[in-house]
Amino acid sequence: LNDTNPRSLIVRLCDVLSSLRIHGVVFEDDTRSEAVAQILDFISAQTSVPIIGINGGSAIVLTPKEKGSTFLQLGSSTEQQLQVIFEVLEEYDWTAFAVVTTLFPGYEDFVDYVEVLTDSSFIGWEHRGVLTLNLTDDPEGTRLRRQLREVSAQIRLLYCSREEAEAIFRAARDAGLAGPGYIWFVVGTNLGGSDQLPE
Repeated sequence: LNDTNPRSLIVRLCDVLSSLRIHGVVFEDDTRSEAVAQILDFISAQTSVPIIGINGGSAIVLTPKEKGSTFLQLGSSTEQQLQVIFEVLEEYDWTAFAVVTTLFPGYEDFVDYVEVLTDSSFIGWEHRGVLTLNLTDDPEGTRLRRQLREVSAQIRLLYCSREEAEAIFRAARDAGLAGPGYIWFVVGTNLGGSDQLPE
């Protein structure tokens, strides 16, 4: 299904489900839209047909899912990604870090989960604050570069969309914050794909 606008996706899936004896659906797309995952979750809950999302928007992990949904997504949640990152931070004794987010949906949950991980740990984490960026009214990135320079930690946990990550890394590179001595962990369920982030 190449057309992933909500109406055509629902109509096509319902046509397939009503015309064939299907025991399950394996779904792959090349979008990065969480809307695809939400639609598949809804269809699974309404039809009781198991759906497996393996790539693209269908693999963006949703929590919680619709009641009665049998929608399985092959991806890691933000919480799982953070748990792994904190294990790496602990392993290398990198205890001082800052959180950088945009207003991308889920950023408040991201910040809350970072606090849960640090507050419930016996490690002496030095959380140096949260910087929440609004990229919509800064097309040249001037304010963004200034704000990124104000973060005192060399280790930064970034939560944003893929497009926002590209702008943030361009600004960080221009500000001299993306080279040796700076470690960025990009967290999110929508950052996959074959394209690389800018160096």
